[in-house]
Amino acid sequence: MTIKASCHCRATTFEVSEAPLTVTQCTCSFCSKRGSLWAYYVPSQFKLTSPLKNVSFY
Repeated sequence: MTIKASCHCRATTFEVSEAPLTVTQCTCSFCSKRGSLWAYYVPSQFKLTSPLKNVSFY
């Protein structure tokens, strides 16, 4: 099952190969307002689908 996702501005898009085993809820004000959850994957489960130039630090 492929899952497609993106950052909040949608400039960076990616796919993961399966559902995460666990997720973490961030309690910062930005994530709390949007109901964001964090998932952790090994590199082999992750595929960047946007240009690398769209990736940055926030």
